Amino acid sequence: MNAVPLPAAHPRPPRQVFVFGTGDMGQFGLGTLVLDEIPQPRLHSWFESAAESGILGGPGAGVERICTGGMHTLVVDEQGYVWSWGINDHASLGRPTSNVLDPDNPQEILEAEILETQPMILQSLVDEGFRAVDVAAGDSVSVALGDRGEIRVWGSFRASDGLLGFDGKPGSPKTQSIPIALPSLSNITFVQVACGTDHVLALTAQGTVYVWGNGQQAQLGRRIIERRKVNGLSPERLALRRIKLIGTGSYHSFAVTETGVVYAWGLNNMRQTGVSVELGGDEDIIWSPTEVTALNPERLGNGRRVVQICGGEHHTIFLLSDGQVYGCGRCDGFEVGLADDHPAMIELRRRTPSSDSDILDEFIAEPTHIAFPPPPTARKPNPPVPAYSRSLSISPPSNPIAHISVGTRHNLAVSRNGDIYSWGVGSSCQLGLGATVDSQQVPTRVVCEALDSWFVEDAAAGGQHCMLLAVPV
Repeated sequence: MNAVPLPAAHPRPPRQVFVFGTGDMGQFGLGTLVLDEIPQPRLHSWFESAAESGILGGPGAGVERICTGGMHTLVVDEQGYVWSWGINDHASLGRPTSNVLDPDNPQEILEAEILETQPMILQSLVDEGFRAVDVAAGDSVSVALGDRGEIRVWGSFRASDGLLGFDGKPGSPKTQSIPIALPSLSNITFVQVACGTDHVLALTAQGTVYVWGNGQQAQLGRRIIERRKVNGLSPERLALRRIKLIGTGSYHSFAVTETGVVYAWGLNNMRQTGVSVELGGDEDIIWSPTEVTALNPERLGNGRRVVQICGGEHHTIFLLSDGQVYGCGRCDGFEVGLADDHPAMIELRRRTPSSDSDILDEFIAEPTHIAFPPPPTARKPNPPVPAYSRSLSISPPSNPIAHISVGTRHNLAVSRNGDIYSWGVGSSCQLGLGATVDSQQVPTRVVCEALDSWFVEDAAAGGQHCMLLAVPV
């Protein structure tokens, strides 16, 4: 909390944070009195005050990056400082939350609940001069990417039978409470990091990918012997070259080459990798990186390619370069966002008659186009998704999407016009559509008075909480 703000050359409207969903574990960062559900986006009062006071990088400075884990949250401000809050049972916050002295009263120890429910700076990163440009979070693991391509990691990984550990070395503690550099990666320059529930992908400037964490579902792209599963905690490079982009779901992973070819691996029990049957996509595990042929640029046509990939527990959403969105995987909770008149849904109903419906069969196996409503107007602030037409998937979209983010079973999408859309399971208010909406079948604009004068730039979907990054208009 004692970081010195950097001066800003010119005051400007700062990027601000909005939150919604469930914050029972302090995920909102609004203190001990705000732990209930927030059904629609609410301006984060702490960051509003922080921007006004200049502690986020000087006058007019705000937030640069937002990231939601399972039940914790990370933010990067304009001076590259990382702030964290939320549950810290396995060191996900990167700072101690027990036996911490009160700086205003050195005779007293601060309560853990206070330390977990409000944003606090990762002072150890500040002290070493680390300037973060991005952050990623899983359930209990967190990663920061620095402006010189270095990474810092903290927290822990879990396996199916409990806590797996942090680095797997004999005698090492199973949790890492403050950010550290991994020795095996210290001389490598990275450009992107991504976290699944309990695994990490890191992309180098040379186009190679390092993976580590829990590999029980093949999310590491290599076979891990069960009795030696701690070996997965050591970063290893995949046999992939010229990679431009990485992405993860909870237990599956993706990499995209410079030419736009998409590779997937990991858990595939609901066909969340999008791998075709011809290449083994009917198996519940994809053991090694395998091409997703449905997303090959030649197949997509019109010069389109995948530019962002985000996955949930059993589904995946893909953003294309023209602003179109595709999805595959589990859909019994509307995770893939397809309307009833979509051919894939018609085929699904034919395949699984309602009288004998089996939840395991309710999936979309091949990446499929997701239709969005047209842009809002003064007369129609929340227009519906249009009736299905094949032309929607091959024509330039009327409402192109700029960013996507995926939670466990829900999704957020930010349009290039600065609007936010959500769909999927929302039983904990994580759709931002109000307290009475517990699911949404198709992408629906989040309309609320709090966002009326804001342009949304980014979104982050966590386990049950969500964040938006927005600027005033």
